[in-house]
Amino acid sequence: MKAPGAPADASERLAEAALAQAFSARPELRGTAPHYAVAVPGLASPSYHGVESATYRVAVSASAEPTLFLKVSEPCAAALLDPAAAFRAAEGIAALGLAPEPLHLAEEEGAILFRCLGPDWRPATLDTLQRPDAMATVIDAFRRIGAGDAFGRPWSVFAAIRELRALLGPDADSLPPDAWFLFDWAEAIEAALTAAGTDSRPAHADPHASNLLFGPDGTLRLVDFDMACDTDPHYQLGAFLNEACPFETAMMAGIEMAEGAFRADAFNRARAYAAADDLHWGLRALAMDRLSPRRALEFRKYAAWRFLRCRMRVGRPGFEETLRSL
Repeated sequence: MKAPGAPADASERLAEAALAQAFSARPELRGTAPHYAVAVPGLASPSYHGVESATYRVAVSASAEPTLFLKVSEPCAAALLDPAAAFRAAEGIAALGLAPEPLHLAEEEGAILFRCLGPDWRPATLDTLQRPDAMATVIDAFRRIGAGDAFGRPWSVFAAIRELRALLGPDADSLPPDAWFLFDWAEAIEAALTAAGTDSRPAHADPHASNLLFGPDGTLRLVDFDMACDTDPHYQLGAFLNEACPFETAMMAGIEMAEGAFRADAFNRARAYAAADDLHWGLRALAMDRLSPRRALEFRKYAAWRFLRCRMRVGRPGFEETLRSL
């Protein structure tokens, strides 16, 4: 681990400024000497992990074990992120015992300092999430968060898709040739959901496996609150089941866990939102491909995978009919 004073890049300069603030503001940290090291190197494919932020393990001295975790937003992603909103959401979710405690927000640096969960906590794998006990634990966490106070950040996946389309422009060479087809389906999904009526509840809203950490006793903690918002709970459920379930029979079991009994309308909503979520993250990856200076990250490969999954879902026979039964 390194002491502040010789940052290697822009992210480390922001990290050192944020640490100076936090170690001055927090009484328990004053008088200690922060040291830090990269926690999770960025990876865009096959998992979208650590690409919109840099992360660091932080210790209070050169010889101490890391007990803190610093997340620093990439400056290039500033238009996509709201660290203050993420901090508020982290506080609310941590109060439920479902997240590590956020200690300090350095808003100008786009950084949040957390207590570190420790080495016994591991990100979920897809095999883990397919276990009924793990899936039920995640869905119960969503339910508990959704029953709490609103985060004050309304968000819609469809509005986000429109914003990303505008950012990329109609002639972006990175868009797939059938982008028009996917955009038409997103508009059809939005229209069907609007006609059927939607709800809004606080949500973590980023249920990638890497953001779901399990302890040795099966306890769950959520991390990464950049997407936390007030949105339709079926969006979050659809995004999670899309991540966890390779087949629709497993998605049906997840619907039963979430709803108390299998409901075809909830299943169809989840599938519709899953398609929209794939399109959103495909576009977001292309936006990062344009904005990020980290050229070694395979943003376009990840985007291609998400577009493919969206294409497969909306192209499935009967998908249009399911929109009519929302």
